[in-house]
Amino acid sequence: MYSIPIADVYYIESVDDRTFLYLEKDTYESKKRLYELEKVTDSFHFIRISKSVVVNLMKVDSIRPALNGRFLCKLKNGEEVIISRKYVQGLKDKLKG
Repeated sequence: MYSIPIADVYYIESVDDRTFLYLEKDTYESKKRLYELEKVTDSFHFIRISKSVVVNLMKVDSIRPALNGRFLCKLKNGEEVIISRKYVQGLKDKLKG
């Protein structure tokens, strides 16, 4: 069991019914489901960017267009995650507000 400050989390990903929290250099598995963690992190600048990923907007370095209406999100630790077409408008709205 670990206690991880939510501000240290770069993104949360669900893979094969397992949920992982990615920090700058470490990865931890959580027993909670992605939607449960999404609710907990909602007020902390986190937003869902695909069916399986929730990202911390405070850890985003840049966002640029990719193929087929998707975007590529580069994080401050150098990792890159894809923003699905379905979630692009929600991200734009959150960034405006």
